[in-house]
Amino acid sequence: MSTQADAERLIRRRTVMDCAWPTDHDDGVKRATAIRHLVEMATTASKNLRLRSTDSGWPLEELWVTGDLLSSVAELDAGAVVLTVDVPTTEMPWLALHPTGEWIGDQLGLGKRPIRWCYRPLAWPPWNHEHRRVARFWDAANGLDDAVIDALRSRDLNRVHVVEPTDDELIEQLRSELVISGLHLRTILDPYWDHDWRRAHKGYDETPEDHLWRAATAFVDIDEALRQLT
Repeated sequence: MSTQADAERLIRRRTVMDCAWPTDHDDGVKRATAIRHLVEMATTASKNLRLRSTDSGWPLEELWVTGDLLSSVAELDAGAVVLTVDVPTTEMPWLALHPTGEWIGDQLGLGKRPIRWCYRPLAWPPWNHEHRRVARFWDAANGLDDAVIDALRSRDLNRVHVVEPTDDELIEQLRSELVISGLHLRTILDPYWDHDWRRAHKGYDETPEDHLWRAATAFVDIDEALRQLT
C-alpha cells in the first residue's frame, strides 16, 4: 500500500454488500466481454509484479474465475473472480474489508468492471461455500494461462481445470473459517460502543454498523452452510 489514507479511502468506496459479490452492472454482460476483462486484469497483475521490489509490494498470488463463466452461457449477470492474496488468514476472514485486498482490487480496476469479486488469503483454498467451482487463469509465477482463456472463449470447458472440493473438504475448511470469523466478530463487538473505535470506523460509505453487519453475516453464513452439509 502507498499510504494508510489510500487504504481507508478504498475501503470507504465499497458498500455493505460489496465484499460478497460486488457489481455496479445490473444489465448483464456478454461472455466475450467478461473474458476480455479477465485478460486485462491478468495483464495488469503481471505488470504490477514490479512493485514487489518496492515498499508498496504486490501480494497478489493468483486470480481464479468462478460463477457463470464456468458454464456454457453466452450472456451472464456478471463475471466473477476470486483474488488470492498473501496475507495471514486471521486478517482476511470472509466478508471483512481488508486494506490490501481493496488496494489490489483498485489497481485491477475492479470497481469499473462488470466483475463481481472477493479475496481470499493464500493459505486457504480459493473456493468456499459461496463459490465451490473455481479455475485459475493467472498466477504470479507463470502469468496468464492462455489455455484456460481459450477454453473459456470456445466454451470447451472440458479443457478447463476446475477445482471443486468434496463435501468433506468443504466441511473441514468451513469449520476452520468459522473459528476465524467468530474471533473477528469478537474484535468488533468488544469495542463497538467505544467512542474512538466508532470514530475510526466511520466515514463516507463506512460505518461501525457496516463492519458489524459484515462480521455477523459472515459468521451466520458459514454456520448455516455447515449445518446444511452435516
